[in-house]
Amino acid sequence: MKNKKILLLLMVLVIAVVGVVVFFISRPQHEELLPQTFAELPEKPKLIATFHHGATRNSETVYPENISHVSALQIYSVAFSPVDSSLIASVNGAGTIKLWNINNTKESVKSLGHPGIFPYIGFSPNGKLLASAGWKLILWDVASGKKVSTLETSYDQFAFSPDGQQLATIPNNEVKLWDIRNPKKVTHIATLPFDETHKGKGWACAVGISSDGKWIAVGYSQGTINVWDLKTRQLVKTLETSFYNMDYIKFSPNNKYMVSGGQEEDMYSTANGKGYIMWETPSWQRKGEVLRGHVENLAFSPDGKMCVSANLFYLYGRGVEIWSTTNGAPIASLPTEATDVSFSQDGTLIVTGGNDGFVRVWELTQSQLDIDKIRNDVVRLVYYLPKDKKPSPNITQKIDKTIIEVQKHYADEMERHGFGIKTFTFETDENGKAKIYRIKEIPIEPHNLQLNDLWLVFVDEKNDIPHIDNIVKRLKSTGRSYSRFDNPFTFPTRWKGIDNDKIRMGKIKGIIGDGSFIYAKKNGFDWKLTAYSLKRLFKVLGEQHSLHKYERYEAEWLDKSRFFNPNQPFFDKRPEIEMDVLKADTASPLFQFTIADEDGIHQLQLFVPKDTESSSRFNKIQGCQALNGEKKANVEFEISNPNIKNGEIRMIDMHGNIASREFWIEEKTDEK
Repeated sequence: MKNKKILLLLMVLVIAVVGVVVFFISRPQHEELLPQTFAELPEKPKLIATFHHGATRNSETVYPENISHVSALQIYSVAFSPVDSSLIASVNGAGTIKLWNINNTKESVKSLGHPGIFPYIGFSPNGKLLASAGWKLILWDVASGKKVSTLETSYDQFAFSPDGQQLATIPNNEVKLWDIRNPKKVTHIATLPFDETHKGKGWACAVGISSDGKWIAVGYSQGTINVWDLKTRQLVKTLETSFYNMDYIKFSPNNKYMVSGGQEEDMYSTANGKGYIMWETPSWQRKGEVLRGHVENLAFSPDGKMCVSANLFYLYGRGVEIWSTTNGAPIASLPTEATDVSFSQDGTLIVTGGNDGFVRVWELTQSQLDIDKIRNDVVRLVYYLPKDKKPSPNITQKIDKTIIEVQKHYADEMERHGFGIKTFTFETDENGKAKIYRIKEIPIEPHNLQLNDLWLVFVDEKNDIPHIDNIVKRLKSTGRSYSRFDNPFTFPTRWKGIDNDKIRMGKIKGIIGDGSFIYAKKNGFDWKLTAYSLKRLFKVLGEQHSLHKYERYEAEWLDKSRFFNPNQPFFDKRPEIEMDVLKADTASPLFQFTIADEDGIHQLQLFVPKDTESSSRFNKIQGCQALNGEKKANVEFEISNPNIKNGEIRMIDMHGNIASREFWIEEKTDEK
């Protein structure tokens, strides 16, 4: 009996022990919670003042007969006083000039009237005079607001010498120099001898004087720029551009650069063909050029390290864009359209004037001013989570692990194809871990993001966000505002030997980035899906045979990607392309492309629709050729399916600049 009791007790004990073990094994396992923090999104420039110039679109104000109400409303020119950052001048299309104090947004300090439409304004170097030019040039005394002198001029462009003693104007298509030491009695000094040098080159339309007073540059309507010694009046250099008409010539305050902008000759009929070209001085070597939409004007920061460009149409660029003069990299953008911009004397403020009749003042953040610390062409990581949700446990560690796996995968693929251990970089924190930003709500405004980066957005699957499609649309809509913009409207294209009844060309464009969302799985983020999404962001747009295995031509493209080769200049010596149809009415049409690019051509690709039903999706590679840095080459491509009626040429140069061009093959009809 005693032994039975002992045995029973042992059985009960075993059952209890097994039960305890089963309990601990089967109970829900909680992850060890590790500390995790998120970075704040980069600060955006702050709007600190808004001035209403006067009229509104519903105003009953009567304007001159030769100007529409909308044009009269537009702020045509703005300027900061060079000696007083609290003083701003603006003028609208009707010629109404107003002086503003930055601390009083309700009423102007003074109101003046220029006797002409669409004038341009600017302060003298000592800030005592204000010039307004448009068919006449008027010098105003800033203190009293009284008119001092009037000069004849044909263009709205003028330039003060840095000592304020001379003024250059453009009357009757000539450039005249004036002594303005006594502004009440302006004296003509000289007319630059253009009689012989400008024949056949158009008329003078832009002028600029260097910040050290050494040079005066004059631009002509057919794209020629003559640089003269201001003291001796001797021709120093002649530069050629592709501008049909020149809007401005500016020298940087540190005398390192000269920049000119205007309408592109090859794109004269389009609304988005205004760009700028920069030269280094005194070598006069072209530093580069960029077309970033309809750029109306630009201004240098006082230290010459930054430029700000005014874009008239927000949809054809990024609004007002601030960029580095060192490498052309975009630093930030302002969510506004503008016809003119100006820096304050200390370089911390920017004033813009727009089509809506408002003058706006923006304050730059310290991170934007510290441009030497800005990293270009990196992948930035974003964790999207609504503000009323809590982040998943260890989510930052999971994202860090995922992106490292993806980075290693790209390195392995590049090495497999013979390009060495080469991969992209992503932003890290002070501990070397992935720097992860948290976005709590939409919309994601373009000026919140540094536009020379890729933003890879992670979304936690457990947070079923009903409006996620709207976020995707905002990130992927055009790419112009919400992600990378690779030198839009990049190359003018000359098409020769083509029956215009057979071929139609599409808009010139730079390949534009799109946002990407990565969804979490129950066991964490899938690195293969992440790698696939990054592949699209890197503009590797070939057929997707595998989520994570790449073709050689794709690795070859990545070999020159900006994100695999950091610190590339953003300035782009734009390519040109000519197209010949060698065989049109055959089962396999044959095309020849002649490509020229001073930056060197790395790779050329021809894409067509995968089938005739998806005529707008160029997702099938028809041909690819590596050109190994050649500056000019002839490449032939054959379209194997005669039912394909359109295609797209894509090119990447040796600096990672990307460009594309669409074309259509149309049947000839009697109407054409």
